[in-house]
Amino acid sequence: MFKPSVLRRCARRPSSALSIHSSRTTPVRRALSTSSNAAGGSFKPTKEFVATEAKEVFKLLFGTLTVMLGGSMTVGYAVENYKRMHAPTPPGQLVDITVDGHAFKVHVQTQVAAGTGPHGVTVLLDGSLGETSFDWERVATSVSDVAKVIAIDRPGLGFSTAGMLPRTSATVCGIAKEYQAVLQALNITGPVILVGHGIGGYHMRHLAAELIDDRASPIQVAGLVLVDAMQESVKGTMDAVSPQVHDALAARQKNAATLLKMSHFGLVRLVHTLQTKRNAARFSTTALPFIDYFTPSPIHRRGVVNESDAVADIEASLLASPLPDLKQVPLVVLSHGNNTMFASMRLEPGIDDAAVAQMEAAWAKGQDTLTTLSARAVHRVVTEVGHDMPHEKPGEVVAAILALINEQAGQTSAGIESLRTQVCAVAK
Repeated sequence: MFKPSVLRRCARRPSSALSIHSSRTTPVRRALSTSSNAAGGSFKPTKEFVATEAKEVFKLLFGTLTVMLGGSMTVGYAVENYKRMHAPTPPGQLVDITVDGHAFKVHVQTQVAAGTGPHGVTVLLDGSLGETSFDWERVATSVSDVAKVIAIDRPGLGFSTAGMLPRTSATVCGIAKEYQAVLQALNITGPVILVGHGIGGYHMRHLAAELIDDRASPIQVAGLVLVDAMQESVKGTMDAVSPQVHDALAARQKNAATLLKMSHFGLVRLVHTLQTKRNAARFSTTALPFIDYFTPSPIHRRGVVNESDAVADIEASLLASPLPDLKQVPLVVLSHGNNTMFASMRLEPGIDDAAVAQMEAAWAKGQDTLTTLSARAVHRVVTEVGHDMPHEKPGEVVAAILALINEQAGQTSAGIESLRTQVCAVAK
C-alpha cells in the first residue's frame, strides 16, 4: 500500500488544533506551510521514495494476479475432472485387443459405403503425432465408396485407453503389433493399403514389413502411402545446421510436456476454445464436439508426450537396423511443397531464413529417400500445401489411395503412374 505523505498526516489533525492560542499554533502553521509548498510543486521525490512506492504497487498487483490465477486454475482443474467423469460416447466402436499379455481398448472408426467396394480392398489410416481417427474424416468419406476404411485412435489418444510403453513401432509390443491385433479383431483379410502421415509413416512402414514377412498372414500389403512422412535421417541433418537449430528443436520437443502440465488446470482447453474458428475449418460439425472434448484433456496430452518421447528411439532403431525394402509393393510418397513447415522457427534466436531453407532442404531430401523403399514408387510434391495435408488437401491423399486401388485391380493405366501427371479417379 502507498505510504502516507506529510500532507496526509497533517490533514488528519483535529480542526480544533487550529483555533488554540497563537503561541501554540506556530509549529502547526509551519508544518502546513511546508506541506503547502510541497503540494505546490517544490517537493522533489527521491529515488528511494519512488522505489518504495513502486515496490508497494508491484506487491499489490502481484497479489491480485496471484489470487486471480489461482482461482482460474482451481476452476480449470474442476472442469477437467468433470469432463473426465462425464465422457461422451465415442462415435466408433471400442475394440478389445491384447498385445504381449496387456489388454486395452482401441477406438476404431470404420466406413463402408457398399460392401467392401468393387475391388475388395481395406484402407488403414494412421495419423501424425497426437492425431486420431477424426483427422482422417474427409479422406475416409471420399474413399469409402470403393473400399472399407479403418481409422483408429492409437492407444493413449482420443477415446482409446493407454497402450504399452515406450510408444515405439519397433518393439515386440509396439504400435505395429497393436495394429495387427486390431486388424485381426476386425477379421480383416485380403489386400490392405496402408496410409501413414508424419510419424504414422514409421508405424505403417513397420507394419508393412511385418505383414510382408509373415507368409501365413491372411493380409496382403497392396500398397503404401506416405503422407509427408518423417524419415529417420532428417533430424540429424537438421541438428547439424547450427547449434541454434539444434537447441530450438530440442526445446520444441519439450513443448508436449509443458502442455501436459497446463492441461491439468484447463489452460490448454482455454487456448483450444480460443481457436474455435480454426477447429471448425478442420473438422465437421459431427466430429467437432468429440475433438473439443478430448484434444485439450490431460489423458490425450499424456498420450502425445509418450509418443513424442519415443520418436528418437524409433529413429535410432531404423538407423541401426534398417527395415527390409518393400520389394514390388507399390509406394506413393506425398510431400508438402509450400516450404512453410519450419517458418515459425524464424522466431527463435539465431535462426534466419538461410537456416530455415536448410531445414526444408533436409526434409525434402528425406522425402526423396523414402521413394527408394520400393522399386515401384511415385513421388508427388504438392506445391500449394503444407505438412497438414489430410486437412489442407485431402483430395491429394484420396487420389493416391484410389491409384493404388486401381493398381491392385490391374487397372495400371489409372494406377500410381497416373499421379505423375493428373489427379486420379477410381476405375470402375
